[in-house]
Amino acid sequence: MQYTYKNKNYNIPDDEIDKIIDKYECSIAEACESYLTDKELIVNEEVEKLNRTASKNRITQTIHDAKGEKKPRKAREKKENPLKKEIIDAVFRFLAEKYLEKIDISIQNAEKYIDFTIENRNFTLNLVEHRPKKV
Repeated sequence: MQYTYKNKNYNIPDDEIDKIIDKYECSIAEACESYLTDKELIVNEEVEKLNRTASKNRITQTIHDAKGEKKPRKAREKKENPLKKEIIDAVFRFLAEKYLEKIDISIQNAEKYIDFTIENRNFTLNLVEHRPKKV
């Protein structure tokens, strides 16, 4: 579609104009001007006037400077779980008794992991306590 704006001709795709008309329910002239403004082929005088006014009043600088301060995160305290510790110890003792000299065993985290090797095969046991289900 050929559109003339301030004595200058612009070639605008018909499908773009149809999309704008359907989306915003506006006239063909408004859709053409909207397309040209979006593509920065023309300048909207009202927007430019508002931008100049905002620049004079330092409104845009105030908006950009109004970033909130980030609060420092608190270090999370890890709660001890004696039951998990007891279970890990029991598994450790069981493996040590069962496989005697065939096992290389270590506790990585007293409440979570046991790493062990039996017959050149590596294993890790990970103990996870699940939250109770909501009813």
